[in-house]
Amino acid sequence: MSEPWQRDIRRRRPALATARHAGWSAHSRVLAGHTVVELRGEIDLDADTDLRLYLDGVTCRPFARVVVDLRPVTFIDCVGLSLLVRAHRRVREREGRLLLVGSDPLLLRILHATGLARPLPAHPTLGHALAAGDAPPPVVEDVLAPAADGDPSVVPQGYGDTSRGPLA
Repeated sequence: MSEPWQRDIRRRRPALATARHAGWSAHSRVLAGHTVVELRGEIDLDADTDLRLYLDGVTCRPFARVVVDLRPVTFIDCVGLSLLVRAHRRVREREGRLLLVGSDPLLLRILHATGLARPLPAHPTLGHALAAGDAPPPVVEDVLAPAADGDPSVVPQGYGDTSRGPLA
């Protein structure tokens, strides 16, 4: 190992089991063959860089089964959602699985409104998520793909959608 990048790999510490920062924290443990990551506090722009590195450490293994427990989260914005989507894609690229735990009505509403409820459904309890993690993974199309039953030329745009005409 004489190359500088090879020496750097040896010096790096493995992902920490706990990360604490002002406003948020993350703790991970292994339970029933799943890496359970419990997030607490506010998942927003302040958490972006450090939490991205933390989740990258958890999602780097092939065939990883990761459960992200969002029940203790008090606030999540688009940055937090993008971190979850990134973690989901990293796990899928490595033929693993990412599951969410959360029952907060606001969280469920946000996941549904953004279209993330289909690829990242939130399970009400950790037990439900672990049971779903043992089942074979469903085939889920990309988050931005139009619904199979709808006209592919018309993709709903959300608020102010005028795809049906101005007076419909």
